[in-house]
Amino acid sequence: MGLRVAAAIDFGTHGSGFAWCAVNEGEEPTDRRIDFFDQWKDQPVSYPKNLSALLLDDDGRVLEWGYAARRARANKVKGRFESGFKTWLKPDAEEGGTPEEAKALVAAYLRELRNRALLSITGGGFHPDDVRWCLTVPAIWDDAERNLMRQAAEEAGFPAGRERLILVTEPEAAAVYCAVDQGAGIGGDATVPTLVVDCGGGTVDIAGYRDRGDGTLEELGTPVGGKQGSDYINRRFERELARRIGPEAYRALQEREHELLALLDGFEGAKTSFRVDSDEPVRVQLSFAAGNTITQHGGLERLASSQNGVDDEIVLTPDVMRTLFEGTVDPLVRQVVTQARELLADRKPGEVLRIVVVGGFAQSLYVRSRLTEDVTREFGERVRVVIPPSPARAVLAGAVHYACRPEIVHSRRARSSYGAAVAQPRKLFDRGEVAGLPVQRGASGRAFRLGHLEVFVRAGDSVRVGSEWRLDLRPVDAADTRLVVAVYSSPDARLKTVNSPGAQWTGEVVVDISESRGRPDEERAVEVTFRFGGTEIEVSARNPRTGALNSTVLNFRSEPEPEQPADAPHGPAADRVPGR
Repeated sequence: MGLRVAAAIDFGTHGSGFAWCAVNEGEEPTDRRIDFFDQWKDQPVSYPKNLSALLLDDDGRVLEWGYAARRARANKVKGRFESGFKTWLKPDAEEGGTPEEAKALVAAYLRELRNRALLSITGGGFHPDDVRWCLTVPAIWDDAERNLMRQAAEEAGFPAGRERLILVTEPEAAAVYCAVDQGAGIGGDATVPTLVVDCGGGTVDIAGYRDRGDGTLEELGTPVGGKQGSDYINRRFERELARRIGPEAYRALQEREHELLALLDGFEGAKTSFRVDSDEPVRVQLSFAAGNTITQHGGLERLASSQNGVDDEIVLTPDVMRTLFEGTVDPLVRQVVTQARELLADRKPGEVLRIVVVGGFAQSLYVRSRLTEDVTREFGERVRVVIPPSPARAVLAGAVHYACRPEIVHSRRARSSYGAAVAQPRKLFDRGEVAGLPVQRGASGRAFRLGHLEVFVRAGDSVRVGSEWRLDLRPVDAADTRLVVAVYSSPDARLKTVNSPGAQWTGEVVVDISESRGRPDEERAVEVTFRFGGTEIEVSARNPRTGALNSTVLNFRSEPEPEQPADAPHGPAADRVPGR
């Protein structure tokens, strides 16, 4: 059965949502009718995303999710409240739990989101097997985080096959949306290079694209980004509130969380309309209940003294508001300007650039005005800032279009170099890094150095989607009964050996070659293929004599790695490094 439904899941640090459309053969992309869901339980305003939060019981079962979980916690429902766990998937995250803890929480949340999405889809007369799902991931994530996200999705009930569950980066999805909706972005005859800036609650992704003129997109550079989302402005507001009313009163508000939530929701709405040139203060109303709580702990007098006697609302002067924004928006604007400058450096004289800003944070007038003013001051008319009509829906809409036609993305830039570990004949003139590799002798007595890397893509390379890189490998020793293809990666384009700067083991494929044990080396070769089919790299190894095929994606083990003794030597083991 052909594809009948394309559905997208945009899982974010702050908020997550879904959208879908029926797929009709021969239909033009601009005619697709995408269904967005924006009526979540206990949400403060209508919005295409639910809160990325869970309330769990002692056994880890979901009691409530989304805004309903936040409301339940505020109402003192017993349970463990978790939010912001998407950022834990990255091992170097400075806050929260471990990647494995995050994976369990992401799976629990995605299960709820999938179930709600299926209610809408099956309500339209479709079957769950009719759906191809597209899951968005940050562009700045490495293979490890992407694979953890895929594993979590599969645990949540999404299909395991890569035809039924595909991944797309968030700015890439936004670029696809812009290419389809020609009024919003980079499609049409007047195609120009475009820098997509996806501003979310927790992170910001920035990536450049070009419409190739044939309806497909080419990525122009390595994506960048960081923790510059709108949530960090909210945190500064909370610290400012605590400073004004005092720590004891603030703790009391935290204990009566529904009162604190009302204040935070009030600030959330007010901050969106604040501009760079605003000269009026922002006022966040203080409810009677919240005022009473603060009064009981001596906070109302402190508040009034810091606000010229005003004690029924939080008054944030324009200078204070700018301070709340600057810590997040300043580095964001600097990154955008830097990326725009790099893209323009590779363009022809006079060629223009378009910056498309999407995501929930793109609704902020401060973000819009800062970007527009700084970009105009730096580049004049050569660069133009564009805000789509519905920036919060851009990634979701683009992910749906991508699920309909993944081939719309023609090529991507490699963020890392990748190579397969191989053994090469030892040479007397080997020096430096190569000379430090371990040596093994084969059955014939020939010496090999272990840990050379046969590099198949280097950081910064433009790699066409669907392209393949092939090589034949054979074992070093005639007695070997298996061949292990170990893949290493590094952000350094000069990757050469397993000991190169930044080189780390990324994944492996194991092939049984026991049937050819004792035969000449040239009769024991295994065919290895590296396939660039999307946002992941698939590695497959085939034994041509038996037809046995094993494959994996990077950072996903094809079999458990054997435990190594504490005194195991550094470097690749003899049976893990094939030869050429």
